[in-house]
Amino acid sequence: MPTYRVLVRGKFDRPSGAVREKLLANAGDDTLSGLSFAETGTLTYSRHLGGFSFRVLVEAAAGDDATQRAHDDAVLQAMDLLEREGYPYRDLTVSSTCMDDVRTTRR
Repeated sequence: MPTYRVLVRGKFDRPSGAVREKLLANAGDDTLSGLSFAETGTLTYSRHLGGFSFRVLVEAAAGDDATQRAHDDAVLQAMDLLEREGYPYRDLTVSSTCMDDVRTTRR
C-alpha cells in the first residue's frame, strides 16, 4: 500500500470569542515539532488565526484512484478534528506526496 504525506490547508471562519480564546491557548510556539506528518494528524496554526495546516500520513490501497482516496481520507480526518474541537473553518485545499515515488540518491 502506498503511503502519502497529505497536507490539508484551510482558513478559520471567524471564530467566536470562546473558540478564539481556546485557539490562542493552544497556538504553537513556532517550533518545528508541529511540522511533522503523523498517522493521527498534526494541526498547526499561528497566533493571528488566519490559516491552518493539517499534516497526516495516509496509506491507500494501490490503484488508479489511490491519490484521490488519500486526499479524501485526509480531508475527512481534518474535518473531524476541526468539528470535534468546535473550530469553524473554510476553504480547504489538499496536496500530497506519495512516499513510494520519492527517490533518494546515494553518493
